[in-house]
Amino acid sequence: MSAYYQNKEELIEILGEKIAYLNKVLFHNTSSEFYLEDIIEAIDFLKDHKYVLTGQGLNQLEFYIHEAEESLRRYLKKS
Repeated sequence: MSAYYQNKEELIEILGEKIAYLNKVLFHNTSSEFYLEDIIEAIDFLKDHKYVLTGQGLNQLEFYIHEAEESLRRYLKKS
């Protein structure tokens, strides 16, 4: 799930893809088939690039990152 970008628009698109991926596997997953490394990488990417958004967008992204990390912790405790 490596992501490369050349400009801010591409970065924002990748951020959206990472959010969609986490949404799918952490919050709406109907099967248990996913790769833990991909989830961790997606969360880390969002954390590393969250400051591209400012104001309300940054607050929402920080909340989303927190919720994704909490969901992952709950999953790992069950395993």
